[in-house]
Amino acid sequence: MLFRSFFSSHREASDACALRKFGIASVFATTLFVGGVALGQGVGGGGNNNNNNNNNNNGNFNNNGFNLGNRVGGVKVDANGVLRTLSVQEQDEALEEARRSIVGPQGELKTPANQRLVSLKKIQQIVLESQKLQKPLPEEVSYLGGLTRVTNVFVYPDRNDIVIAGPAEPWTVGPNGTIVGIQSGRPIVMLDDLLNAMRTVESARNTGISVSIDPTEEGTVRLRKLLSQVKITANQSNWQSLETAMRDAFGPQQVKLQGVSANTRMARIILTADYKMKLYGMNLEKAPVGGLPSYLDMMVQSKGRNVQSRWWMTCDYSSIEHSADRLAWKISGRGIKTLTEEEQIAADGSVSQKGKADPIAKKWADTFTSKLEELSVKDPVFGELRNIMDLCVVAAIIQSNGLQELAGCDLSACMGDNAQPTLSQVAFPTSLDPQCSFVRAAQGFVVSASGGVMVDSWQVAATAKASDELRVSPQGKLWSEENRIWQ
Repeated sequence: MLFRSFFSSHREASDACALRKFGIASVFATTLFVGGVALGQGVGGGGNNNNNNNNNNNGNFNNNGFNLGNRVGGVKVDANGVLRTLSVQEQDEALEEARRSIVGPQGELKTPANQRLVSLKKIQQIVLESQKLQKPLPEEVSYLGGLTRVTNVFVYPDRNDIVIAGPAEPWTVGPNGTIVGIQSGRPIVMLDDLLNAMRTVESARNTGISVSIDPTEEGTVRLRKLLSQVKITANQSNWQSLETAMRDAFGPQQVKLQGVSANTRMARIILTADYKMKLYGMNLEKAPVGGLPSYLDMMVQSKGRNVQSRWWMTCDYSSIEHSADRLAWKISGRGIKTLTEEEQIAADGSVSQKGKADPIAKKWADTFTSKLEELSVKDPVFGELRNIMDLCVVAAIIQSNGLQELAGCDLSACMGDNAQPTLSQVAFPTSLDPQCSFVRAAQGFVVSASGGVMVDSWQVAATAKASDELRVSPQGKLWSEENRIWQ
């Protein structure tokens, strides 16, 4: 599975000249590609809008537990289908709604565990039974026993089961209503994301999944016309009005989705993480952690050259190991990093990659990477993205290594395009407000920034190597309670 994303600037060279002399201006359009691309294949083009089902579910309990519907990751989709950041009042309301709805961990789940095991066979059984009887799932199922990362996959042929495992904590409500671990503040791994990673494992490998945010042709023409008419002088006083005019001219960007249902939590999390990285990088929102200036701040301070750069978040695993009998698997590493590459923008607005990184852009990418662990707590959408990456790697390991056959465990009701569980319904935007940043500088630059997400889960799984030291956890050989998913 491969999630591919980039922001692309749609500005002619003449538009750049209009603002180069006295400031830094940035206008964005975004394309996010998610898909199963053959190893070594380059970034491809977009796709048709085959699955853009906007859903404004209010988010009560469904078959997979409580979800915040329209408010996921600190953003919302307004009545016009536009993605927007939550106001302070809306954040407070989201927190209160989540706090009223949560029950909290019970019994042994109140105690943290260095390694907790979660049975995929039992998840499938409980989810299908709940769906059949129209009963809500308990929190311990929706929140996968409090897992905060997935670090292992174990296969138990004697019990015909496949188990995922990792550190676990009691859960509570964190920033923006996200469910997080009480001790670490890291987002809890969600059942809904696991089911979606399993559901899309084959379609992602075969046909790809794409999310794109594209400018309208009308908006591009309006912006080009505006910039051709603007004259900026050293004593320019109406910078704010010019920024507003740029936003109005460019207009909303159109959101398209292919290969995964638009109204799923996973689609919103991937899009939101992409969106938030852009806000922090382009000084449109201050990062909630220290030591992470915006890319525009770095450009101004360094007096760097005028470049077009793109950034993307991708998998970062130090190793994938398995035992000689392939019954035990270990996933190691921080899971996520940020990369950068220069882009060249042609006069017609087309974008090509130059295959090298600008030093300032690389410094920002490296700084962002170093802060992702802190960001995962302060802005949990990045931790949720990392959890999705982990789960996609798990799904790829299971599917590419025949672990169902090895375990004698049939997960077909949850795995692949014909998966039966109903996923949580989450509103997905049909458009995105244009993102413009205007910064005065001693030297003038026009900067077009890009960003996105790329999850190379199939490629990561293909790097697995045998380890003589790895063994299945004896904890899972006997299941203490047949009616629960964890132990």
